Amino acid sequence: MSRWIAPVLLALLFDTSRAAAASWSLGTQLGIAYITSGAEGEGTTTVVAWPSNAFTYEPGLRLALGNERHTRDVTLDSGWFLLDEAGSSLSLFVAMASYQHVFRPEWHWSPFANVGIGAYREDAATTTHSSTRFGGGIGLRHVVRENHGALRIEGRYDHLDANGDSGRPKLTTWELRFGFDLWL
Repeated sequence: MSRWIAPVLLALLFDTSRAAAASWSLGTQLGIAYITSGAEGEGTTTVVAWPSNAFTYEPGLRLALGNERHTRDVTLDSGWFLLDEAGSSLSLFVAMASYQHVFRPEWHWSPFANVGIGAYREDAATTTHSSTRFGGGIGLRHVVRENHGALRIEGRYDHLDANGDSGRPKLTTWELRFGFDLWL
């Protein structure tokens, strides 16, 4: 009997009936980011990424579940970078769970706000480090013809905690993010 509990729970979790009016979306983003560290005397970094990627501490792939018009979404933004060379490897993984709310969905360009929390994980040949990240943003969203998806532009602030084991200081990112979502 207990072997059926997990498959039944998973089936119920992913079932989106019309009564629930839940809808999935899949998207990505590209960005222009300005990264500063908390270390004294350290410089800044400007990053242009298409799409955004874990190498620059930013997620590039977005999966969302929300109401039918996607005015209230729970999103999972993630990114992964893997370099394997001559027996040595480096893996960078970033994930952020967020809530996004669209304020005026009837407008041609609708304002929205997004807030989230996540983690950044660095795996190298000899050590592994994880750090907490959090942030938020405000932006504008435009629904494309016949509700197949949306284009978005967002100004965003993110903070990545320092990691004393690896020597990486805390990082603050200011980003202008452009993205699209395909509504499934």
